[in-house]
Amino acid sequence: MVTGGELYLLAVTVLALVALAVAVPVLLDIAREGRERLRAGGPTRPADDADSDGADGVRCPHCETENEPGYAYCEECSRAL
Repeated sequence: MVTGGELYLLAVTVLALVALAVAVPVLLDIAREGRERLRAGGPTRPADDADSDGADGVRCPHCETENEPGYAYCEECSRAL
């Protein structure tokens, strides 16, 4: 017989594995972009005054969130812009 505690542990484990499976591709993309920027000698972070020149942000094609200029990933959904 399976107890309630065992079912809870199974459910938490499955949810943790699903969350990990969803996060891994995003983390790999971020790491890949960081390596490319380091190789190119470019900035690893957007400049603090990136929006002071009047440039408009980039709209995410997936969730339509307006992002600051210089970012390669959406602030809301973390997908590549």
